[in-house]
Amino acid sequence: MKKKIGIGLGILIVLIIGIIITKSLMSSKKVVVKEENPYGIEYYTVPDVEQVFINGVVNPEQSQEFRKEEQLGQIGEIKVANGDTVESGALLYTYENKGVTKQINDLNNQVARMETQKANAGYKLNIAIKKWEKTPQEERTQTLEELKMDMSTNDTNAEIKELYNNIESMKKEQYTDVQAPFNGKVYIPEVKDANSAILKLISDKFHVSGTVNERDITKLAIEQVADIKVISNDKVVTGKVSFIDLNPSEGNDKTPVSATDGLTMSRYPVKLSLDSIEDIRNGYHVQAVVNIGKEEITIPTVSIHKENDQSYVLVNDFGTVVRRIIQLGEELGDNVVVTSGLEAEDQIIITSKQTIKEGQVLSKSSELKQATDELSEKKE
Repeated sequence: MKKKIGIGLGILIVLIIGIIITKSLMSSKKVVVKEENPYGIEYYTVPDVEQVFINGVVNPEQSQEFRKEEQLGQIGEIKVANGDTVESGALLYTYENKGVTKQINDLNNQVARMETQKANAGYKLNIAIKKWEKTPQEERTQTLEELKMDMSTNDTNAEIKELYNNIESMKKEQYTDVQAPFNGKVYIPEVKDANSAILKLISDKFHVSGTVNERDITKLAIEQVADIKVISNDKVVTGKVSFIDLNPSEGNDKTPVSATDGLTMSRYPVKLSLDSIEDIRNGYHVQAVVNIGKEEITIPTVSIHKENDQSYVLVNDFGTVVRRIIQLGEELGDNVVVTSGLEAEDQIIITSKQTIKEGQVLSKSSELKQATDELSEKKE
């Protein structure tokens, strides 16, 4: 009996060892599953060109805060509302000098009294003339001209005229109109206190204020074309270099050359114009790219799409399909020169077997995956 039990245990041990060896052998052989390219995309890579990158912020061309000026008097009704777009010269609000208003009222009352005196004097003169006319000539003590001179209101008229002149002069100081100095949009603070502005006017024209390090500043020139990308919404517009400061930024505005050498470079302010401000707001952060190399960027004409008056290409931007608005230049056979809109090493989608749309998230590149799988298979 013991012999049979021993034989049975031996068989069980052999089976267990066999299972372990089988699993070990199976696990040592990696199963490679090749993924077919689900999109069949053909790419064109933009060649590397020398570029200058400018980090900046969108700012209005003009901006002005309007604060209370006590010497001008009391502010009346504000004639604009928050968010209104106004033209240069539009009335924003008016000051009233209450002290001058009181003086004008006093003068008007004085004029009214003198006008009454003048009217009474004229009435008495008319009575005197009628009485003079009824008096026999031999009993008259003065001529009619002498009578009119004695009861003349010329002095009163002169005083009234002077008062009116004073009133007109004071009216120029009574009210002070505050007008918009430029075209722009009105912003009125929701919470008002003694230190807050009455309103703020921001021009409807914007530019980009940025900086460039000392290594790149000499590469820039006025009127160079720039591709300007808004960080928050990926909006891309074209612009131009409009101003280059010859003096570095004030304060501690320096960039390290590298993380290890400890050296720094000064940064110089530059400005860029914007060809469009659609979907762009004051304060947006942007990154601009200026191509300064002499090489022209040419891409296959077949990769270009049209919508209305715009030309664009679809680019694989780290796995997401994005649209790049481009400006076209000379046609060169099956290719065309792109003057702006592209960055070095952009992966342009030329053709695809399946429809590719903007915003679509692509799977891992089939070429890269296939190459990786083949490499793993050879190693095994």
